[in-house]
Amino acid sequence: MSDDGYTLAEMLAALTILGLAMGGLGLVVSLITRQQLTASRIQTRLVDDRAADQALTRLLAQAEAGEVQGDGRSLSFACGETTCGASLQADRRRTFLILQGRAGPARRLRLREQGVRFSYVGDGGAIDAWPRTDSPIAGGSSANVRPETLRVILLTAPGSAAPLAVGRVWTREARDCQFDAIIGACRAVTP
Repeated sequence: MSDDGYTLAEMLAALTILGLAMGGLGLVVSLITRQQLTASRIQTRLVDDRAADQALTRLLAQAEAGEVQGDGRSLSFACGETTCGASLQADRRRTFLILQGRAGPARRLRLREQGVRFSYVGDGGAIDAWPRTDSPIAGGSSANVRPETLRVILLTAPGSAAPLAVGRVWTREARDCQFDAIIGACRAVTP
């Protein structure tokens, strides 16, 4: 026998070592793949949530605070000669946020929760419909009470700790506004 080549036993041992190394690499690759899939799902969910938030904010940038009317399933406001708005449509497994802006077709965004509702936050807190139909926020006669201003519209799901989307309604003041920080509104212009 010569020592110049491999014996059958050495060759089988080498193949076994290579097989175990490849198997170990395969397990590591599958573990990394599972972690990446989880991270990808989370990132996709965050992008979907952010898309609804941004789309609602862009839509409400066209609205005046006093023009918005809505309930838990839809809201609308005048924007130019058309009516803009948002509505929620649900099927068995998911809810869609449908946004109709000033121009272009309606935009459909899929939401990850079921039972999603609009909530309207004004000076007196969150309510389910806007404009507020109950009593004024402050006591006294209605002549002394300034009207409530819509500040934010939320998309909320039952049992969720945080809103799915937050859309700020920007208050536009007149050019001759003399803003009073104490009352939080424009003062009457004095001659």
